[in-house]
Amino acid sequence: MSSKTGRTLYSRAGLRKVHGISEPTLQNLWTDRENNGHPPVADTIDGVMHWDGDAWATWHHELQRQRAAANTTNPPKLDGDPEEMVGPAEAAKICGFADSATVSHYVKNPPEGWPAPDDWDELPTRRRPKWKRWRLWQYLADRKGRGHAGGRPTGRRGLAYPYQGDERLTLARQAIAANPGAKNADLIPELQGQTEKTYSRPTWNLILKSAREHPEE
Repeated sequence: MSSKTGRTLYSRAGLRKVHGISEPTLQNLWTDRENNGHPPVADTIDGVMHWDGDAWATWHHELQRQRAAANTTNPPKLDGDPEEMVGPAEAAKICGFADSATVSHYVKNPPEGWPAPDDWDELPTRRRPKWKRWRLWQYLADRKGRGHAGGRPTGRRGLAYPYQGDERLTLARQAIAANPGAKNADLIPELQGQTEKTYSRPTWNLILKSAREHPEE
C-alpha cells in the first residue's frame, strides 16, 4: 500500500511476508525501539500500524550488520549491498570462516538459525546455493554459540560494542560533546554532511546510541 507521498507502507504482517521474519521477532523489535532505533510508525490505517518499507529495510539491514559485528569471534566481512546474492566462497568471508567447506557442510547439515539459500545457480554438474548478504548478517547476529566452527576456543576478536573503531562513532561522540543537550534528530543532519557517503537516519540513530553508551574508546 502506498502513502500519499508514493512510499510503500507495510503493516507488521506485510513486513513478515516481505522479509520472512516471524511475528514474535517483529514484535520484539518494536518493543525494544528505544534501544534499537526502530523507525517510527509512518501511518495508522484502519487501526493497524504501518511503516515506511524502504526506511524499515535500511534500518533492519544496518541493525543486523551491527549485531553481527558484535557477535562474531572471527573477523567478518560486513560491507556490500545487503540485497546482493553471494555464493559459498563469499558467504564464508562474510561469516569469518576459514574457507567455503564450512558453508558447504552447513547447507547439508544446517545448524540452528542457518538460512536456507535464497536461490541456486544451475551449473553443469551441480547446483550452487546463493544467499542475500543480509540473511548471513542476521545469522551471525542471532547465532547462539560464538566459538570457532570446529569447536576450538579462540580469543574474542569481535567488537566490544557496536561501531567500535568506526570513524562515524568518533564524529558522533564529537557532536554529542559539542551539543550535550541535543537530541538525535538535531544532530543527524549535521553528521550526514560530514561523511563522503550519506548514511540514513536509522543508521545514525544506532551510531549515536553507541556513542552515548560508550563516550570514550
